[in-house]
Formats: sequence, structure tokens, C-alpha cells
Amino acid sequence: MEVVERRVEVPVPATPTRRDWPPLLDELARQVDDGRIYDRDLLNLSKALGDVLEAFRRRPSVRSGSFDDQRRARARRQARRGSIT
Repeated sequence: MEVVERRVEVPVPATPTRRDWPPLLDELARQVDDGRIYDRDLLNLSKALGDVLEAFRRRPSVRSGSFDDQRRARARRQARRGSIT
């Protein structure tokens, strides 16, 4: 018997970056709407989304209202460019 050592690479999914989250969450919403997320998984999903929302609300920019100011400024810029759909 001969023991052979060889390297095996296993792909590991990359951790999403800040730019990855909006499209990922959009896709999640589509899958929930389309019924592609099982009802049995909705309770765990609800818990996870609640945790995300709580973390979001703890951010100082959200609590101070500057987040709303940023959103209004972005909407004004988009309206000037005519890019609101």
C-alpha cells in the first residue's frame, strides 16, 4: 500500500460585501414572493431578518435621522437626472 499526499481545494463561498447585500436581499424577496422559500423555513428567516432590522436600527445614523436625510438627498439627485422609475 502506498500513501499519496495531495492537495484538494474545496471552494468556500465568499462572505458577501456591502455591495452584495442589496441584490441578495432583492433576490430573497423574490424567492419569498414566488414561494421558493418553504413555509417551514419562514420562522427562522423571520428571526434572522428581525435581528438584521434590530442591528440596522441601532446604527447612530439611523437613530439620528441622518439616514432619512441621505435618502431624501439621493431621491433629489435621481429626480434631477431623471432616473426615477
